[in-house]
Amino acid sequence: MQDHIRSWLNARGVSNDTIALFGIHECDHPLMGEGTIVIPVKDAHGANLFNKYRRNPFAEHPKLPKYTYDKGGKVTLFGLDTLDRSKGFVVVTEGELDCLVLRSMHIPSVTSTGGALSFQEEWADDLDGLTVYVCFDNDDAGADGMVRVQKYIPYAKFVFIPEQPGVKDITDFVSKGGDFHALLQTARTYASLEEVIEDRAQRVAMWLPVRFHDAYIKEHTPIPSNPKKHYTPDAATTNRIERAKAVPCDTILSFTRNKACCPVHNESTPSLHWYETDNHCWCFGCGKGFDSIALYQAVNSAGFKEAVDELNKMV
Repeated sequence: MQDHIRSWLNARGVSNDTIALFGIHECDHPLMGEGTIVIPVKDAHGANLFNKYRRNPFAEHPKLPKYTYDKGGKVTLFGLDTLDRSKGFVVVTEGELDCLVLRSMHIPSVTSTGGALSFQEEWADDLDGLTVYVCFDNDDAGADGMVRVQKYIPYAKFVFIPEQPGVKDITDFVSKGGDFHALLQTARTYASLEEVIEDRAQRVAMWLPVRFHDAYIKEHTPIPSNPKKHYTPDAATTNRIERAKAVPCDTILSFTRNKACCPVHNESTPSLHWYETDNHCWCFGCGKGFDSIALYQAVNSAGFKEAVDELNKMV
């Protein structure tokens, strides 16, 4: 590897030992040109799958992609083959460079080779038994990506990159002197929409980033069946709807330890979770949210008006 390429990686926090461990090298790529950085991608057992290529950082060309793959390359969990499980935790990052930076700090880490929105459901099994931290870029795509991971790993701990000029990801944070070990101590888990809303309010008051919170709230807020139809219900109608929503979900569907099989998709292992504090349900299998009205509709194949009428009889 040319000295200036190695120095570029070192300046971003990637150590020479990590470069050697992952077999990072360079090549003359037919599309990306001279000095292309090669990132070998391997399976969980260390067998080579394909190479991912990063264009020469000193020869940036706006018409060339920043990254490309060998033909046949597919979305893969990068770093699984060298993951040190003895520490009991892992950080899921948004990209290979962030993953390499953390590995250089002796922090176990992995990443998807496909970007923020490509985390796969089956990877939750690969990380089973570990405390999972998630730290993606401080932008909208990163926020949406973290919400996707939370869908498959409900008790993941989320770490947020501070809102600072010129700092968007782990690499920026570390290269500018940030202490990622200390940042890990700020991680937290979110078990319900109510918790996210409450934490968002606190973070806004301290001028902390809330992109994840906004993405989570958007994802977990039920969408009206006909969002184009807008009207203002009268007080009586509003009261009936509010009373219907107040009916506890466990009077509509039987829950065991706040879990049940989802009524909208076939499953044998319960993935529907009832959050008593704000009386809503979320299915971690199909990604659907329910208030009492929506749950009644799903369980009984009922329309909205019928659901409201029947739930009001339960009050």
